[in-house]
Amino acid sequence: MKYLLINHVPFGRGSSADTFRVGDMWLEDLRAQAKAIGDAGMELIVATPLVDQLEAKGSGSFSSVEIRPRERGFEYCPLPYYITFKQFLKVKSELIARLFEITRDADLVQMGYGGHPVALGEVAWPVAAKLSKKRVWTFDGADPFPRLELQAREETNPIKRWAKKFAVRHFEKFCRNAVRDADLVFAHNAAVVERFRAVWNGRCHQFDRSFVTDEILLSPEQLAEKQRRLQDASQPLRLVVAGRQIMIKGTDHVLRAMKQARDRGAQVELTVMGDGEDLPKFKALSTELGLDAFVRFAGTVPYGKPLFDAWDQEHVMVITNLTAEISRNVLLAMARGLPLIMYANPGTDELIRGSGTGMLVPQSDMNALADAFERAARDRGVLAEMSAKGLSVASNNTLDATHRRRAELAASLLRVSQ
Repeated sequence: MKYLLINHVPFGRGSSADTFRVGDMWLEDLRAQAKAIGDAGMELIVATPLVDQLEAKGSGSFSSVEIRPRERGFEYCPLPYYITFKQFLKVKSELIARLFEITRDADLVQMGYGGHPVALGEVAWPVAAKLSKKRVWTFDGADPFPRLELQAREETNPIKRWAKKFAVRHFEKFCRNAVRDADLVFAHNAAVVERFRAVWNGRCHQFDRSFVTDEILLSPEQLAEKQRRLQDASQPLRLVVAGRQIMIKGTDHVLRAMKQARDRGAQVELTVMGDGEDLPKFKALSTELGLDAFVRFAGTVPYGKPLFDAWDQEHVMVITNLTAEISRNVLLAMARGLPLIMYANPGTDELIRGSGTGMLVPQSDMNALADAFERAARDRGVLAEMSAKGLSVASNNTLDATHRRRAELAASLLRVSQ
């Protein structure tokens, strides 16, 4: 049985005809999927756009590695790449023909909302339907609509603004119908469940979004050392933000809240990890606020041991997403014993409140964020308790366990249909 995964995150050409470059975190996810799907008696085929040069910004990861797909447990099928509407129109016919070609031999096809300016899943969905294939629709981490609506509102050209708003409404209707008609739905964001509650049904399944593997989890000895460091009030509280440095991630909010907290006497410092188009603005803001002695911009840190070693030097992970996206850092931070200070987010609020692994702050409330920084700096014992609770939660929500459950559902669907 062939399981076809169609995803918008591109691969890049490698140094030879049978090698490709792929984002390191994306590869880790593919590794877990390939193993789970193989263990369930299926064969994984991955279809993504192929680019000549894979840049970190477009790889869905921190950095990329070169691979031979078959050595990683899956077959790879390249698709035409597009990132503008003009490019989409140019490759549309070729893309649809290619999708028919690779879908014809598949038993089940997994698609999702990703892709710009037209979701790749929206193109592939009717192809799979016409070929009478079992269809899986996924929301892998975000409720995309708040971000799309924000982009539409911020468009200054009134005609383009109207067109973008129309496109968002059209795509939301498409996703609602996909949820209604899919043979399976996999969602990794509680906000999506609420958005499509009217059509949510017994074929729909919600999971936490996890990139945690057994190798990432702290050992009991490492947890004890992390808790010791968290309770050492003789040292400043070290905050960390990690990810793509763009405005919707709210790093400017963290800097302004940190300034307030320091002005009120809290000994807090900040490390900013990652690159992005708005990083120069954040660096300028740090200087403007007089924080340069207390803020370190670490740049991009390769995913894996280098990143987690760097996180081990910090005390608290701060996540201030301004859209309803589930940051992959939530469970990864828990796995490394980092308590969380987060803006409220419908995708993760229930998890954080129910587990006691962090502090939730009303979204965009920088005064409340500063208060949370002060509380964390003052009450180190609570941070140590959060650290242990977080590790426990992460241990029960690993990447491999999630994909095993998804693969079991897919295999069961195919067995019933035979």
